[in-house]
Amino acid sequence: MKSLGMKLSGLAFLLAAQGAAAYDYNVDLRNTGTTTAYDVAVVLDGAETVTNTFDGYGSGAWDGYFYDVSNQPTADGNTVIHWQNMWGNNSPIPPGDQIHVGWSTSDCHSTIKDMYWTSKTGGRIRGSVILNVSTGISYPTPTRPVIRFDHIYATEVAVRMELTNVRFAVVNQGLSLEGLTSANQELMAQLRPLGQGRFTLDPGQSISLDVPATVNAGQALVVVYDTGATAAKAGLAAAAASASSALATHFTQVVNRPNNPCP
Repeated sequence: MKSLGMKLSGLAFLLAAQGAAAYDYNVDLRNTGTTTAYDVAVVLDGAETVTNTFDGYGSGAWDGYFYDVSNQPTADGNTVIHWQNMWGNNSPIPPGDQIHVGWSTSDCHSTIKDMYWTSKTGGRIRGSVILNVSTGISYPTPTRPVIRFDHIYATEVAVRMELTNVRFAVVNQGLSLEGLTSANQELMAQLRPLGQGRFTLDPGQSISLDVPATVNAGQALVVVYDTGATAAKAGLAAAAASASSALATHFTQVVNRPNNPCP
């Protein structure tokens, strides 16, 4: 569904619960490399059912709206979401600029295999890797969630993932996609550290953490974490990392629904 994301108040973010799906993901992205990007793409594992995308804000600190957004299967059976044509005129994303995109799926997770900046012609910028992990939120008991982080990135060079500022909040209603952002000051004020707040995952590694909070039916758990260019140094050539790096703040949300579909 396309809608031009506008600058909303925190109250509007919190009241827009109808946008919350089984799994919601949004990301603040800043181009910290030396190469100008134009678009961004994410590869999800398998035939993922994407129910909605968030295509950018029309104003504010993270403004940048993408007019052409595709959600297509790949030849090898995966799903690619590609945000292109910012502002309708292929506006660039030069080093230092920032954007915000996201998506919802009908199940309880998105298995992220790859994420990268793309060029004006839509191709991957050489060496580009936007660091990320796959997240899943489950409810093995009715009100006590578990968060799982999986590093299954299928990049050409093995990359160690460092997650920093890992935090969470319980909100009374699920937030709309545009509410999952650092621009939502009410949400950011509610966040508290999860565990030690920093985790490192090698390729193929997973970690699961009990969330020390009660999430009642109808409430939502929001988990936030940062990834950045520094973690790429363990696996990417320095030139490629500096040319295509990004700092990212990731937002994941799952609503604890009656007859929970996330066991």
